[in-house]
Amino acid sequence: MRHLNVLIRIILILTCSIPLAWSEELRILCWEGYATDQHTKKFEQYIKQKFQIDLKVSVTNVSDPQEFFDGIRGKDFDLISPAHNIPKSAHWTFIDQNLVLPINLNNVPNYQHIIPALKKADYITKDGLVYGVPIVYGHYGLAYNTEIIKQEPQSWDIFWDPKYAGKYAISADYHEANIYITALAMGYEKSEIFEFPALRDNKKFKQRLAELASNAKSYWVGVDKAEDIKDLALATAWGFSFSELNKAGEKWKFASPKEGVTGWIDNWLIGYSLQNQPILKRIAEEWINYSIGPAMQVAYVRDIRQFPVNLTIKKLLPEEDVEKFGLNNPNYFQENFIPWKILTIDDQYGFKSLWTHAKH
Repeated sequence: MRHLNVLIRIILILTCSIPLAWSEELRILCWEGYATDQHTKKFEQYIKQKFQIDLKVSVTNVSDPQEFFDGIRGKDFDLISPAHNIPKSAHWTFIDQNLVLPINLNNVPNYQHIIPALKKADYITKDGLVYGVPIVYGHYGLAYNTEIIKQEPQSWDIFWDPKYAGKYAISADYHEANIYITALAMGYEKSEIFEFPALRDNKKFKQRLAELASNAKSYWVGVDKAEDIKDLALATAWGFSFSELNKAGEKWKFASPKEGVTGWIDNWLIGYSLQNQPILKRIAEEWINYSIGPAMQVAYVRDIRQFPVNLTIKKLLPEEDVEKFGLNNPNYFQENFIPWKILTIDDQYGFKSLWTHAKH
């Protein structure tokens, strides 16, 4: 039941007072691995115990950022997980069009434990209000199969080595990221890789981008999965596939190319479908708090190999992971990643056009 007109029930839930049982559904659109059955079932039990609500969490996995905008604008979903460069994008305008709601941080006590630089960041705030809470962060990384490539690659330029033609996979959805790594491989400055005018007239750049597209063995959709890159030599990846690949006997690692790697921070945003649904909005905030708590943050590291935002979990992880995921350094993201820039509409369409031509 999505519409509750009985004021007493709203007051009772919001004040955690005398419980009255009913049912609700929270509809989540997110990247695969952010809301698994294991954790949604536990969360449903938690809500049942705390609020006496029979909650159903419905999860749909996303593959393209446009799906976030369409899903929220159409009120088909209540909670989404876009990267930091999307909520204030001139193309999607989640915040400016009031398609997402401010989050009551009083209902997200685990917020105090996240990386300081990610709290109330400019890309997710407006007029002093917070519209998103970070979940995990990571990079569009250079992944390599250690059974095939014995020494760690030193540069993005390895994707243009003729001996690896037809032996790598790249993202089908994040064409901008493919453009960024091409520019990095060609020696562009970090600040220039996000500037469409700096790339559009360079014939050599266009040729290299076309080579990257045409020599790919396959394209993975949404997140990299084990079946997408198994038996290949190289891939661009978020790292979601690594755990399954290891189980299958393939050990993949991320290289640290000398040019650097671009990075992202994914965030939970609450859609305006809950604007007049105070109880369900409270439940959405409970989910956000749950996902940045120790149990799920550890699972994000263990199961999908993403960088956690809650620094307190380092005592729950092996020392190898504490080191690998920078948990001893609250400035790890700023020091090791090139954050994706919020693009203008012209640059967004320009990059899309570059990639379309490169593929054909």
